[in-house]
Amino acid sequence: DFDLNYFWHWSKFTDYVQCVLTFTGVTGYITYLWLDSSLFVETLGFLAVFTEAMLGVPQLYRNYQNRSTEGMSIKMVLMWTSGDTFKTVYFILNQAPFQFSICGLLQVFVDIAILLQVYLYSHYPQKPVSHTAHPASAKAL
Repeated sequence: DFDLNYFWHWSKFTDYVQCVLTFTGVTGYITYLWLDSSLFVETLGFLAVFTEAMLGVPQLYRNYQNRSTEGMSIKMVLMWTSGDTFKTVYFILNQAPFQFSICGLLQVFVDIAILLQVYLYSHYPQKPVSHTAHPASAKAL
């Protein structure tokens, strides 16, 4: 049951729910125990904003692998970038904790990299890459 090769290949929705509830319970209990530790709280906060800042990286990597941004809307990416830019400027102007500004800047850089991919791959198309289906995506839900 704990083979990492099949970790995200849930056979039943209840298995997924059970995993999420267990994770939430364990991390909630650990947080409760360490709530008085400022180092723990700061680290947890940093991990939260860092995780949000890295949300675009899988898309960036997939675009790079496929040498294509087919299906991505330039308007959508511009909205991501503008929202993340305004958020980061807000953090900087309001002197939010340092990790918010750093992770906001990281998020803006990832957005700009995706924008560059959209521009490059649409203006300088690469050789078409066949898109293979993921084995799990062929299963009926």
